[in-house]
Amino acid sequence: MKTLLLGLLFAIFSSVASAHEMRPSVASLSVDSQGTLTLELVTNMEAWIANIDPSLSDTDDSPNAGHYDQLRALGTNALVEAIKKGERDITQAIEVLAGGGRVGMSLIAIEVLPVDDINLPRDTRLTLGGRLPDGVSSLVYRVHEMLPNTAVRLFLENADPVVQFVRSGRTSDALLLDQAVQRSVGALVAEYVVLGFTHIIPKGLDHIIFILGLALISKRFIDLLIQVTAFTVAHSVTLALGLYGVLRLPASVVEPLIAASIVYIAVENIWHHRVNISRTLIVFCFGLLHGLGFAGVLTELGLPERDFLVGLLAFNGGVEIGQLSVILVAYLSVGIWAIRFPWYRERVAVPISAIIGLVGVYWFVERVAG
Repeated sequence: MKTLLLGLLFAIFSSVASAHEMRPSVASLSVDSQGTLTLELVTNMEAWIANIDPSLSDTDDSPNAGHYDQLRALGTNALVEAIKKGERDITQAIEVLAGGGRVGMSLIAIEVLPVDDINLPRDTRLTLGGRLPDGVSSLVYRVHEMLPNTAVRLFLENADPVVQFVRSGRTSDALLLDQAVQRSVGALVAEYVVLGFTHIIPKGLDHIIFILGLALISKRFIDLLIQVTAFTVAHSVTLALGLYGVLRLPASVVEPLIAASIVYIAVENIWHHRVNISRTLIVFCFGLLHGLGFAGVLTELGLPERDFLVGLLAFNGGVEIGQLSVILVAYLSVGIWAIRFPWYRERVAVPISAIIGLVGVYWFVERVAG
């Protein structure tokens, strides 16, 4: 059982460390008083051209992974030309529906966005334009089944943006063009709770591994509760400060430090038998770093100005639900029956911590070198 468990974890963590992550897209729609519609779609165009199934968490799992890697190796201008060539015409997959029909849209601009780390997925911003039919009061946005889950944002003149998280192959709820109509707080809370949860499960694999590291030597539930509380308070603070623009650090700094935090927790698990006060303080400091990572994601998606605090709290709540889910699964699958035995530390906690540490080292080197 021990060998099987460690082998499975090593295989999972190794694939995670080298994964080509499939991230959500962001579609920003703006409508002016004349009915002119502008769409900015930020998505992974290499994955689209290579026909990568968006349900995969790792592009290496696709039979088209080789083609994807060839596209990733292209320079910016070469990728733009590949998009224009239309091996797979994405403009045919973009559907904005209004007035009972599809809104005709034309491609205006293509911009390949820079990345801090060449090992991270590269996004492209496509700008399209069209005109809404006269008299329409709403529109809907459909996410093509071969495009990833998408955060759809509607911007109107003199109004807060409306945000919906639309899954692949699904259609958004009606996006109302009447500025006097406000979206319910309940709907906004539900959307941002989902965004926060999915940022942990399945997208936040580095955060998942960090939380698992905290759980490994927490033999008493109170020890784990204290650590998770410290982590939660800390990342809530920097998440808020990051979103309010008070504290900002580039991803090229934050991401390697998050990897370093994983290494530290793994090493401490190997050398220490129990949780102490100094560990709790360190976990709090690392929570500050992870909060900046959360802020980067939520900044990309945007928050409505009028309901900024509600959206922030809902997103943070979704993150906490995701973290608690990780802890619950860990305890039900291993901790609830193994942690009470004297061999738990030697056969479970230390070997798994070593694997976690190696993954953290790999991520750190990869992110610094990138």
